[in-house]
Amino acid sequence: MNTEVRRKLIDNGWRQGALICNLKDDDFNTYAHFELEENDIYVVISQTCDLINPDFDAEPFFEVLRITKINSLPKNEYMGGKNSREIHFQTVLGGETSTFRGLPYERFFIDRQVLNSHSPVDYLTDATREMISAWLIKRFSRAAFPDSYDQRWKSRLKQIERTIKRLKFIEDIYIKITPFEEVSDEIEYQVEIYLLMDADDYDNPTIYEEYCTHKQSLEDQFNQCDGIDIQTIDLVSNADITLREIQELKRWDYSYLSYREPDEHVKPAIEN
Repeated sequence: MNTEVRRKLIDNGWRQGALICNLKDDDFNTYAHFELEENDIYVVISQTCDLINPDFDAEPFFEVLRITKINSLPKNEYMGGKNSREIHFQTVLGGETSTFRGLPYERFFIDRQVLNSHSPVDYLTDATREMISAWLIKRFSRAAFPDSYDQRWKSRLKQIERTIKRLKFIEDIYIKITPFEEVSDEIEYQVEIYLLMDADDYDNPTIYEEYCTHKQSLEDQFNQCDGIDIQTIDLVSNADITLREIQELKRWDYSYLSYREPDEHVKPAIEN
């Protein structure tokens, strides 16, 4: 192992969650598949061990994600990595708290050799870095539900969407559907829904009581969907649910609620 190269990369400050500006530099933009802007900020999303690997043949590239500053508070439905098509979060940069937006297709690889002569301008917090990593992973691990099930609950799409958008303190929604297959109109789906909350929010009486109301609203809407038999809709603390229990459920991706916004999330055309 070339420890000198590894030490230089570490001393330059490279780790996952590092932030880069001014990517219009020719060293950086060779592999970009979209137009870069002067004020762009990019998050390094490659693993730290890959970034500081002294063998540039083994790890020739690293990956970045563009984040864009927006002049608003984060939207509930895009917070916490709930929606696989878009993410909103707040972070402190330059001593100022700002809201940023990320789109999953706005990422690309860069020649890792440039890390020898550059350093990050700042870093995301560990919590935000981990949230973005989990958000990207979910795009590849999300469940595909039976079409006949989706068609039934989407008869109340607008009403269910309104309730979901109020769930700021819900980390994830998990569902168990029986049977988990395409069925005829005569067969009902038996459905269990679990709204996962952070333990501190779950233990807060004010938040818990408010979310009991949202839970009831969600149940009322699902009960109006033909062919769906709601067995339970429950609030669950992330301190109480076990890994085994989660493995028996399917995560309900919030992007199911954004199918009516295709233009905003479509991959941009590449101009020659």
